[in-house]
Amino acid sequence: MKAPAVRAVAAPAQPRTPAQYDRRDRVLATASALLTTGGEDALQMKRVAEDARVSLATVYRYFPSKDHLLLAMARARFERALARVQRGDIDLDGTTPGQRVGEYLLREFAAQQRQPHITSALARVLVGTNPDYRETHDEVQRMHLRLLCVIAHGHDGAPGYEAWMVLRVVAGCFGSATRNWIAGLLSADEARFEIALACRLLDLPPAEPVLPAP
Repeated sequence: MKAPAVRAVAAPAQPRTPAQYDRRDRVLATASALLTTGGEDALQMKRVAEDARVSLATVYRYFPSKDHLLLAMARARFERALARVQRGDIDLDGTTPGQRVGEYLLREFAAQQRQPHITSALARVLVGTNPDYRETHDEVQRMHLRLLCVIAHGHDGAPGYEAWMVLRVVAGCFGSATRNWIAGLLSADEARFEIALACRLLDLPPAEPVLPAP
């Protein structure tokens, strides 16, 4: 018996003119509002188009699926946060990379607690493995890592391979703590403890190289 054909999802279009950017931004703002009040059940593409005052074809042009729309929301959030960090609009008291990243991620977790519907939807899509949006998914993850890198090492910081890999571990622990809190497997205090504990890895001395046995 032949396996059913898998329908490919078109790649998202990119806005080029101010009017196109305006329509795309209205769709994102509308989707965020619907998600905040009603969760993913309320995030219907037809309703998004109506509330954003654009055609349904326009919504699908920029966001071929609901997951593309959610990933774009996540990316926009990280872009805004990175811009704020680069402008110096976010004050962090920590004196070490681990302290600064820990302070920032705990603030991010507090914001997630205030918007549980959005947190749940974005947490789901950020662990997705659907090949239709793998490129967008990876881009969003890199954006978050870039944000944490600037917080840890400054605008001109160029961490080595080990420091970059530790940042990836910390970001992964943050995502895991968030998902376990959403699922009710961790209390908020337990999630905060795990996040803070993971960030201490950033302040450990570099590991000694492992030499082959003689």
